[in-house]
Amino acid sequence: MGMLVPVQTAANARMRTSIGPAFVVTLVSFAVSSLLLSVVSVVNGIPILPAATQITNVPWWGWTGGIIALFTITVTIYLFRALGQLQTAILPLLGQLLFSLVIDHFGLFGSVRIPLSALRIFAMLLLISGVLLIVVVPNLGKGKVAQPITGRHILLWQITGIVAGCLMASIGAIYGRLGVCLGSAVQASTLSFLIATAVIMAVCVGNGKIHRVRGAFAKGNPWWMWLGGVCGAISVFGNAWLIPQIGAGAFFMALLLGQMTLSLLMEGRGWMGAIKRKITPVQFVGIALMIIGVAMIRL
Repeated sequence: MGMLVPVQTAANARMRTSIGPAFVVTLVSFAVSSLLLSVVSVVNGIPILPAATQITNVPWWGWTGGIIALFTITVTIYLFRALGQLQTAILPLLGQLLFSLVIDHFGLFGSVRIPLSALRIFAMLLLISGVLLIVVVPNLGKGKVAQPITGRHILLWQITGIVAGCLMASIGAIYGRLGVCLGSAVQASTLSFLIATAVIMAVCVGNGKIHRVRGAFAKGNPWWMWLGGVCGAISVFGNAWLIPQIGAGAFFMALLLGQMTLSLLMEGRGWMGAIKRKITPVQFVGIALMIIGVAMIRL
């Protein structure tokens, strides 16, 4: 599932060059995800809409996963402008890792309770160290670690980045709980995307930008730019299916390992429009630390 993240990012970035506004790109991506999941539901005889008895079993926050996802996407766009690429990558990941362990420890959102231990904390530190070696260390001294803004507002933006990561972790747990309540990870994923698609469509209509969707169908667009919605659908299904089984901490640590690994390969090979860069020995060490961390979290 983690390996789908850089593919989704690259596809949506390419989609933005054809469409323009980020929220319109989000609409197209979510619409593709909703369509794909709806087709899967119909083919497998899974009802898209839940029965009345199922609805009563779902807590109110169980329907908010898609809405929170839209919020975090918007926040990330503004974080990139305020903090730059590196901090936008690191701070939400830090919040995601920390809060996933909190979710496990307290059994939040109806997830399986997995008490915090010294071993799990050490595994998380290995993951963070690996990320720093992969993302931050190779860019030291290259003028890429400085944020675009300075002063007293920078701390607020940095805290916002960590909070956004915490929300990202909660999204996965919410999807997982909804899947348990409905008895189907596919149905939970489909409903979450349909709700979020309806909300972002209303935003696009209200801003008068809905016509920009036509840019996605222009000639000359690469076929792979549509993979953003496909990856999103699979990713949400993975949240709803796997987190109730292995816990939020293990899920997000493994997710991060997959994300970092494929990101390095994409840059090393120049896939999907990525700027080609040589993979350094330090980055290989970072991947090794992350693999050890992911293994330890399951001990």
